[in-house]
Amino acid sequence: MIAVLRRLSFKSGYVRNIATLMTGTALAQAIPIAISPILTRLYSPEDFGIFALYMAIVSIASVAVTGRYEMAILLPKKDGDAFNVVVLAMGLSCTVSGLLFLMMVLFNQSLAELLGAPSLSRWLYWVPVSTLLVGIYQSLNYWVNRKGHYRRLAVSRVTQSGSSALVQLGGGYTGSGAAGLVGGQLIGQALSSIVLGKLIYREDRAEVGKITKPRLMAMARKYSDFPKYLIAAHGINIASSQMPVILLGMLFNTATAGFYTLTQRVMGAPMSLIAGAIGDVFRQEASHSYIQQGSCKDIYQKTLKRLILIAAPLSVLFFFAAPWVFGFVFGPAWHVSGEYAQILTPVLFFGFVVSPLSSMFMIAERQQVDLAWQVCFFVAVGGSFFIGMLFSSAKVSLMAFSLAYSVMQIVSGLISYRLAAGKFL
Repeated sequence: MIAVLRRLSFKSGYVRNIATLMTGTALAQAIPIAISPILTRLYSPEDFGIFALYMAIVSIASVAVTGRYEMAILLPKKDGDAFNVVVLAMGLSCTVSGLLFLMMVLFNQSLAELLGAPSLSRWLYWVPVSTLLVGIYQSLNYWVNRKGHYRRLAVSRVTQSGSSALVQLGGGYTGSGAAGLVGGQLIGQALSSIVLGKLIYREDRAEVGKITKPRLMAMARKYSDFPKYLIAAHGINIASSQMPVILLGMLFNTATAGFYTLTQRVMGAPMSLIAGAIGDVFRQEASHSYIQQGSCKDIYQKTLKRLILIAAPLSVLFFFAAPWVFGFVFGPAWHVSGEYAQILTPVLFFGFVVSPLSSMFMIAERQQVDLAWQVCFFVAVGGSFFIGMLFSSAKVSLMAFSLAYSVMQIVSGLISYRLAAGKFL
């Protein structure tokens, strides 16, 4: 009877944590989705294309700024050690972002021309600011995830989403072009980091006194596999995910990249809202179980079932409704985005189901395996766009990309399941 009650209590807590994150994330995601029909009438596809290229560069560069040490925050048994990892990751973010600014000064025009968007040049100077903010926020985010304070995460996400939306709307009405989109993103990142930082300092300030140089160095050495393998692995992963935006802009034009960006924005809503919340809770619960028992198979299977049950009907509805919905909601000029969305429905399904479970690579500390998979994924995605280039068709590129993405996510799911069961490769 005691065992049964414990299982029920765990299940209740698990679902409650997911619900807490989903509530906050739902509001955070509802805001940009709600204003998207307005933004698509205030900004042109070209503006969205410039913004997409900016965010693609930020996403790729952000992988290196923390050395991926933030992903080790969940692993130490002592909170004091974990907080030293937080400080280590934030310190690296400041240093690497400074070096990145120097690179942007030296190679600004060359990079903008390489991407086929000379007007992007002036925004490249702001990339290091974005990477610094991303590094700080991610470090704080993993600390809060470790402590199980999901309400803090929800508050910070709503802050970022709401402030970004207000600035982007204001910029659109004043005719600022891409400046409104980029500026909104920067302000949202800054405010969410400040809010999360203040909440942590108010309730966890005792951990600040445990920060020492010897412990920082000890944590850096102990978790050195994270920068060794995960910078490359996750850099390749992010590059693969941003490759469609970059290559669509380079091979076709910024408007094509803008159409894809709206598709990605709408598809990303359920990923962030539901799959993201489930993934955050899975990461915390699975890491605890894995540390204590050497496996987390039961948690993995329960999470996988939930994700499939949600993703299957969502994907079917999305496939049939996308072309009409995009044209009606976002305006006739954006009907092309609906056609792209239909092609990318398999990406929605497999990304929704598999991505939240991919943290098993880090929990099981199998970074080498993750790196090998990421390299294969990068080659597969690059090859798919090479096929599209031969046909001079953006749609053929996206069809090949959708197939390659689906196959590689299935492989990732099979590997992560073995790791959850305590079987090493």
